Amino acid sequence: MRFSKPTALALAMSAGQANAAFSNSTDCVDVHFMLARGTTESYPGTTYSMAELVAENLTVSTNYEDIVYPAVSETSSDSYFVGRAAVGSQVNSYAAACPDSKIVLLSYSQGAMIVGDALAGGGGNSVLGNATEPLISEEVSKHIAANVFYGNPRHVPYEPYDFGPNATAVTGKYPRLPYQIKVLNERYTDVTADWCNNGDSVCSPSEGADALSLHTAYATDYDTVAAAWVLAKLGEQK
Repeated sequence: MRFSKPTALALAMSAGQANAAFSNSTDCVDVHFMLARGTTESYPGTTYSMAELVAENLTVSTNYEDIVYPAVSETSSDSYFVGRAAVGSQVNSYAAACPDSKIVLLSYSQGAMIVGDALAGGGGNSVLGNATEPLISEEVSKHIAANVFYGNPRHVPYEPYDFGPNATAVTGKYPRLPYQIKVLNERYTDVTADWCNNGDSVCSPSEGADALSLHTAYATDYDTVAAAWVLAKLGEQK
């Protein structure tokens, strides 16, 4: 499924309306972004440019925080387990401290995996360990206004929140268990967008594609469209 391109007005960069301050902070604000970087990326990672674009088009207060985890190989370290726990802890802590704030989750690659597994339950294979329950309760889930995955290793096909060329027909390299899909569908369908390039070896393994370039192209390919989608979820679409 492709999301239609936003109008120029939707993402107009107006100096008079743009949110000037976009700091790394856990202070309570109207819209709080939580960013989960991909493997080997330094903070804040791929999704920062999308977060900044959204923030520049909001007139309410914003800030962001990084999900703090190693972001090294999930197959040879405990990065995935540390990351999944960090998402649960950080989201729960912010929602409790700032109950009137809207949370926007933006994640890429392994970051998308740890965010998704904190939301829906994780594990379920030899790499990711035993199946686990969600770390974020249904009540806390109501604080999440938008959730964007780029290059998600646990991409699920045939879901209404799938975006990107042919992404509805492919499965990520770590397929989800049925109960995890059920939680995503019941709690997060309306606030989730999962962008996957067909042929990306992480979210859409296939033969003969230029998998690396497809996996690293998300910010260039989709930031403008994804930012418009987030703005719409925040009720700020012009």
